[in-house]
Amino acid sequence: MKRILFVDDEPRILEGLQRMLRSSRKQWEMSFAKSGDEALQLLAAEPYDVIVTDMRMPGMDGAQLLKLVRERYPGVIRIVLSGQFEADAAMRVVQAAHQFLTKPCEASKLQEVIDRFCRGDELVFDAGTRGLIAAVGELPPLPRTYAALVAALNDPQTSLDQVGSIVERDVAVAAKVLQLVNSAFFGLSREIATVSMAVGYLGFDVLKQLVMAVELFRTFVCERPIAGFSVEEIQRHSRCVAGIAARLPVGQQQAAATSVAALLHDVGKLVLAVHLPEVFERALQASLSEKRPLYRVEESIHGTTHAEIGAYLLALWGLPASIVQAVLRHHHPIHPAGNTTLSMDFAVHIADLLTLEAEGRSETSAQIEAELLDWHESLPDWRESAQEVVQRERAT
Repeated sequence: MKRILFVDDEPRILEGLQRMLRSSRKQWEMSFAKSGDEALQLLAAEPYDVIVTDMRMPGMDGAQLLKLVRERYPGVIRIVLSGQFEADAAMRVVQAAHQFLTKPCEASKLQEVIDRFCRGDELVFDAGTRGLIAAVGELPPLPRTYAALVAALNDPQTSLDQVGSIVERDVAVAAKVLQLVNSAFFGLSREIATVSMAVGYLGFDVLKQLVMAVELFRTFVCERPIAGFSVEEIQRHSRCVAGIAARLPVGQQQAAATSVAALLHDVGKLVLAVHLPEVFERALQASLSEKRPLYRVEESIHGTTHAEIGAYLLALWGLPASIVQAVLRHHHPIHPAGNTTLSMDFAVHIADLLTLEAEGRSETSAQIEAELLDWHESLPDWRESAQEVVQRERAT
């Protein structure tokens, strides 16, 4: 059974949660705390899987509590359940919370969110790795992107399109923007799956607060160089994969989300580079020397791959399930036979292989030929498009 801790300074709210979630007692072991201090005492006494806290509480508020939980118990999933959000408070809690829910919250919605987090075991089986990913609040963007955003947002002449183009070129910033816009703080009735939609919805004011939040974009940086790895190179590769995926025949309703999934498909590598640099470097070197795919080496070293790690993190951030699944499966896609369009995960997979081939990794050519027998007539055009995308990216 999963252990869930609910925190709220109003007894009637806690009583209401107990009544509302009575049907979940067979799946969850639930505890209730009336303050941040009481919650920390319970956490010190026994392990918990999820904490759900109110934002506004006397003494220690929700943001302060979750910050301490993140530091002391990084494996605990952190959720804010509050009916009173203000922009400055949201910017404080976004660095510590995995998800935002608003009051009143239906039991089915709360159960769905907590169940989704608890099912993270299905993506990443190793408890230590799950704890590592749960501790991540944001991914490390390129320093030049941070500087470009600050300069752009401080310039009154900057257009929304210009800001959007900066965000779209950075994997980490794109992921953070999508996380925020898909949170309950904005109260949207539908998911926002593209960066352009997210930037357009957030507007300048919220984006500026997001960028200027203390250490938001500078917390996670590689402490030392990693042989065979470059943050700039991984983001350039991801942009190429997204550009190629946008040219592949996916369903019209899935096109935008496929590009986002392609842009984010390797975010797990960033997490490994920052939090497990020695392990990641060893895997990279083994991949090069043994001429084996990196994800195969990762499986043999620590039982999970950058695909699972990236998917788990994006799921915690509340990104659409279709994007999470495409990231998760981009090495092992599912593509039903006979379809006239590519599935999202298969499109990301093929775009990744085409990018590697265009970058000079000829060992992917045979795999592309084998996996695209049903698309052999289109393959020459796709390869030409891949060359164009990669050459254009190299020229920028």
